[in-house]
Amino acid sequence: METLEQFIQSNPNPRELKRALAVHMSQQNDTYREIRDVLQVSIGFVSACCQRYQEQGIEGLKLNYWGTQVTMSGKSGQ
Repeated sequence: METLEQFIQSNPNPRELKRALAVHMSQQNDTYREIRDVLQVSIGFVSACCQRYQEQGIEGLKLNYWGTQVTMSGKSGQ
């Protein structure tokens, strides 16, 4: 299993890196406000990153797991 530090060192996409750094800083006992100021993100972003990491691990920080899912039924007129 890939650790958070290994993921950060693997040079992921910049958006994934920012998510991973937010989680890593939180684990180092930095406050959400400190993380917000260093990474120039919202406190909500930090909270969401930490929650996703707790629930899904590294996979929750990757781009393909971020955002909402849209479904299309393909049926119209019903």
